[in-house]
Amino acid sequence: MDDLKDLILDKAKERFDRFGYKKTTMDEISRDCKISKKTIYGHFNDKEDLFISLMLRESSKNREMIFARIEEFSDPLDKLTQLIKISLAYFNEDNFLTRLLKADETLFSTFLSKKYHSMIGKDIILIIADIIIEGKKQGEFRDVDEQLAAYAGVRLFQAFSYMRTIEFSQEKMDQGYYTDMLVDFIVHAIVKR
Repeated sequence: MDDLKDLILDKAKERFDRFGYKKTTMDEISRDCKISKKTIYGHFNDKEDLFISLMLRESSKNREMIFARIEEFSDPLDKLTQLIKISLAYFNEDNFLTRLLKADETLFSTFLSKKYHSMIGKDIILIIADIIIEGKKQGEFRDVDEQLAAYAGVRLFQAFSYMRTIEFSQEKMDQGYYTDMLVDFIVHAIVKR
C-alpha cells in the first residue's frame, strides 16, 4: 500500500474512532490529511469504500498478530485451543474494530456483507482447516470435513464475540466461562475419543 493511501486510512481511522461512521465526512478526512477530496477519491470510490478498505486493513493486521501468537504451539489441539482463547480475548478488549462494530449496526451489516465477510473468512477458514488436517494426520482429531468444521468453528466464534445476540454475564466473562465453554464444545466435536 502506498504512503498516501495509508495516510488517508490512518486519518479516517482516527475520525471514525472518535466520531463514528455516520458523523465522519470526506471533507473532514481530506482536511485532516491536508489533501483534496479529489485525491481521496483517486484511491477510494466513496466513504463506504474507504471504510471497507480500513476495516480490511485492520482485520488483516489483527489476524496476523493473532496467528503469530499461536505459531509457537506445535500440537494442533494446543494451537486450536490457543487460537480460540487469544481471539476471544482480543474481541473482548476495547479496540478500534470492536468499538466501531458494536457502536453501529449499519456498519456491522455493511462490513459483514457476504462479499467482505467472505474475503476475511476464507483466509481464516483455510488456516483453521490446516490445523485440523495436521491434527487428523497426527491421529488426534476425528476424520471430519476440515473445511466444514473450520467454517462451523468460525461461526461459533462470531456468536461468542462480536455477533452476540444475547447478553453475557460480565462476571462469567471475567472468569473465562464462555471461552472455556466454546473451547470445550469445539474440542469435543473434533478430538478422537
